[in-house]
Amino acid sequence: MSMPRPLRPVLAAVAAAATVLVGSLLAVAVADPASAAVGAVRGVPSGRCVDVPGASKTNGTQVKLYDCNGGSNQQWNYTSGKQLRAYAGTKCLDAYNNGTTAGTQVVIWDCTGGANQQWNLNSTGTITSALSGLCLDASGGGTANGTAIILWTCNGGANQRWSSTTGGAGCPGPAASPTP
Repeated sequence: MSMPRPLRPVLAAVAAAATVLVGSLLAVAVADPASAAVGAVRGVPSGRCVDVPGASKTNGTQVKLYDCNGGSNQQWNYTSGKQLRAYAGTKCLDAYNNGTTAGTQVVIWDCTGGANQQWNLNSTGTITSALSGLCLDASGGGTANGTAIILWTCNGGANQRWSSTTGGAGCPGPAASPTP
């Protein structure tokens, strides 16, 4: 059975649009993850930055709060893969040992793309682990230099709110979600 002639051009246009859309989505999917933003991630109550102590590049180094100094050990890129990358993208913020419990250390590690290295930047200013749903937390509500950054049950505390030098809440950057 053949279709009425007036529908053929409409269906052809729909098929062409679908082809363009699928092609665009595939191009985005295979593209190198683009950075949404670059900047220092600051604890709201302390104004101090999430810092890799001593500018270490050693896997397993726990991140801590420290006075912001503009160093590469305090600069984070949020990628379309939901990673927070430091050191020109060579190290990722990581929930140590795939931790999913309150108190898990937050460290740097070689970027693997694993769920323990994926983070949600929320409009509330919180940053949550995609793996566990736990919040990035300045341990014990601390604001001093050297305060450990851990994962903790989200509780609305100020020590779980973060901002960025490049944008507002849901840091880093001006957007609360990654670029496609």
